[in-house]
Amino acid sequence: MSGLLAGVDVGTTNCKVGVYTLDGTAVVERRRPTPVDAGNLVAGVLDDLRVCVETSGAPDAVGVTGVAEGGLPLDNELLPMGPMLWWHDKRASGEAGWLAERVGREAIFVRTGVHVSARTPLASWLWLRRHQPALLDEMRVWVGIPELVATVLAGTPLAHRTFAGRSGAYDQVADRWDDDLLDLAGVRAGQLAEQQVGSAAAGPLPVGTPVVVAGHDHLVAAHAAGAREPGDVVDSLGTAEAVVTVSERVAPRTAAGTGTSWNRTADGTRWAMVSGFPHCGRLLEWLCSLASPAGDVAGLEKATEAVDRRPTGIVVLPYLEGLGAPAPDPHRRLTVHDLAPGQGLPDVLVGALEGASYHARWLAEHHAELTDTKLHTVTVLGGPSRGAAWMTVKAHVMPGPVRTTTTADAACAGAALLAGVATGLPAPVLRSDVLTRDDLLADRYDAIYRGGFLPRVREVA
Repeated sequence: MSGLLAGVDVGTTNCKVGVYTLDGTAVVERRRPTPVDAGNLVAGVLDDLRVCVETSGAPDAVGVTGVAEGGLPLDNELLPMGPMLWWHDKRASGEAGWLAERVGREAIFVRTGVHVSARTPLASWLWLRRHQPALLDEMRVWVGIPELVATVLAGTPLAHRTFAGRSGAYDQVADRWDDDLLDLAGVRAGQLAEQQVGSAAAGPLPVGTPVVVAGHDHLVAAHAAGAREPGDVVDSLGTAEAVVTVSERVAPRTAAGTGTSWNRTADGTRWAMVSGFPHCGRLLEWLCSLASPAGDVAGLEKATEAVDRRPTGIVVLPYLEGLGAPAPDPHRRLTVHDLAPGQGLPDVLVGALEGASYHARWLAEHHAELTDTKLHTVTVLGGPSRGAAWMTVKAHVMPGPVRTTTTADAACAGAALLAGVATGLPAPVLRSDVLTRDDLLADRYDAIYRGGFLPRVREVA
């Protein structure tokens, strides 16, 4: 045994590959932009995995995680039969509407945990059934995009139920595919992989190395960060922001239509409430572009250092293109309220970070209310969590205590650790630091959150 584990994280923006020690410490990591083509995506991951293994030595297992919803059909040779469909593809909007009318949004949500939309794989299968039916008739298996990487490594179809749980066709409580929903698209349960663990057949890993699908990236990162007990919250920042709250209960029927979904935790022992802020990355990029000509995080950090008034008192509703969970409204846009005389651009920049933090707190409290769960620790992770300006705000806005992981990519490291769990190793928690929190300042933020942000965000246009 080498005492090393490899992880792969197929993200919307970047693919990350790393080799880690058994506690999640990075030995070597690589990343590259995520291609939209299946062949280039797999080739890039395999090349980075090869380089990592050559640098560190062969791992004892490899785990794969990444984005949910997207996928593609594979033929009998496990080769792509068409282009990958990504989660942001809108072509199945009509089919999503048809599902909502035929089955009912609430009925689908109660059975599957999913708010049906164009991104839902079941809607994509309906689109394929109507426009390219031969693909579904002739495919050997449908796999999600991270599952494709694991399937190529193992030479056999591999999957994870947290990806199934994002499909809109999986009965979450019964833990099986819903035949009635599959029948709507003419997809058979036998065309959907269920095996989670395989063995490397060829490529950059020694033959026989365990290959494990670790699960949906947000849930994998949450598990690795230690969110394993009811009330534990993870705030995952990246291209999109996801707030994940662990619960003993599934979301009730009343949560249908709020934009909040529910799924199994990565280890399958509890339930996870998941709500997103899909424009998190775009918001941060925009703020950086306003802060300095370079348009980078360093410029934003420098610009906000001059703001002494905390909280700013400014209420920013940070919605560049509509509000999602917990009160969907596609017409909401970014607005600035309560700007005081003497305040300028740096104050507005901090106000926008405050507004995004208020929104994340709103999501976590929505989860707690839905499931009658008391919130405990909050762990913030992802690339943007390295920035002091935003984390100082989050430390005082989010229900405390608030931590940040010291691992740069918790999902990639988490995939590696869950691969170890699948082979019989314990499940360590990634190291984290508790953010400094001033209770008096937190109280002032609480007053603005309750008296300023919530009333404004709940206003009906």
